[in-house]
Amino acid sequence: MSNFIPEEIVTRILTRVPAKSLIRFRCVSKSWKSLISSPDFISLHTREAFLSKPTIPDDRMLVRCYSKPQRTELYSVHHDNEDFTVASEVKIDFPFRRLAQFYFRIVGFCNGLLCLSEDIFGYRNLIMLWNPSIRRKMILPVPRAVFENLGTYMFVVGFGYDVKNNDFKVVRIAYDQSRRGYKLPPIVEVFALGVGDWREIDVDLAQNWVIENFWTQAFVNGKVHWVAYRLNEEKENLIMVFDLSNEVFEELLLPDALAVECPINMCTSVCEDSIAVLNYDKRVGTGSCSIWLMTVYGDVKSWSKMYTVALEGELGKILSFRKDGNILLTASDGELYSYDPDPRLQEIKYIGILGTKDSFFVGRYTESLALLIEGEEELEGLPNAADSGSSEDGNGGEDCEVEKIELWKQSILVGFLKALLLAQ
Repeated sequence: MSNFIPEEIVTRILTRVPAKSLIRFRCVSKSWKSLISSPDFISLHTREAFLSKPTIPDDRMLVRCYSKPQRTELYSVHHDNEDFTVASEVKIDFPFRRLAQFYFRIVGFCNGLLCLSEDIFGYRNLIMLWNPSIRRKMILPVPRAVFENLGTYMFVVGFGYDVKNNDFKVVRIAYDQSRRGYKLPPIVEVFALGVGDWREIDVDLAQNWVIENFWTQAFVNGKVHWVAYRLNEEKENLIMVFDLSNEVFEELLLPDALAVECPINMCTSVCEDSIAVLNYDKRVGTGSCSIWLMTVYGDVKSWSKMYTVALEGELGKILSFRKDGNILLTASDGELYSYDPDPRLQEIKYIGILGTKDSFFVGRYTESLALLIEGEEELEGLPNAADSGSSEDGNGGEDCEVEKIELWKQSILVGFLKALLLAQ
């Protein structure tokens, strides 16, 4: 390892080195390659990346959108500064465009790992983990609760890092459907990267709570959070929580003003290491959104309405919160903006990125060695954005209709849920 520095010290130093640099460092010597590629070192590095609080925090943000002209998902990394400048040292090519119709749902981005699910535009059983910084991926085995076994059903996917067991986990909640609605309780399966397969777990979901699949998750404090509603005579909403370490469900109460709101129009988000709830005026044709923050995580008495974003029918969706307090959002035309919610200013600035409004995802960018051993190399030879060619071939005509299909899907889901709630 080194004639001058003890191996333990070298290991400790290397656990603080960025993942992409470590991939290059494997060429230094056989001993370094053996160390960096070992499961123990990858585990240490992953845990260090998740728990460390650097003096100068990494301000980079990952942005994903779907480009109609290039007919592919586009990924870019930006510094969270005034001009949202591109982090030129990071280039992410998306090699999986043939695996999804239009684009994947990004379930979550945690500790350098993306969880992608091909469920937005139809029934498919494709869930994939992808580490873009080291170009490794894993396609998860097919879960047990699928259409072939259940018939018509709805499912929700959550993703995050289990710090207690030092493992990445995917949780999948499947609701069997009948003419009267959802059959409860749902089937809950957990995929742990360290195990490599799904396993069904026994759950205690009281009060007939349901989570819908078009709501986003928020991963905070080792737990996945969704908005949920109760299927009975009393209309009530709350936040359903899944603890990835203990694999149990918990509940967090919403403020009274949100507990009786239409659940179709709400979703969770991450803000200041706590939970925020976005309450839109309506799901389709959004004009405004009220943002509520749990200022002290876990304290339901600390809910506070921060502000309301109003764009007079032009709002797409709220994406993320910036370090200066501004908000990243899309407009209805698919343009990405930075919005200053200060009531005295309420300024809006175009970022310079265009996609379809529902395809955008923004998250804090991190890197890790996750999937270095378990994953496979990205497929080579798939066309990227620059090589996508003419839009006259393949499904070019379909791509021109992607936003209409997005709207149609949303309208169908909203209509079904409204009918389900009225029937209770």
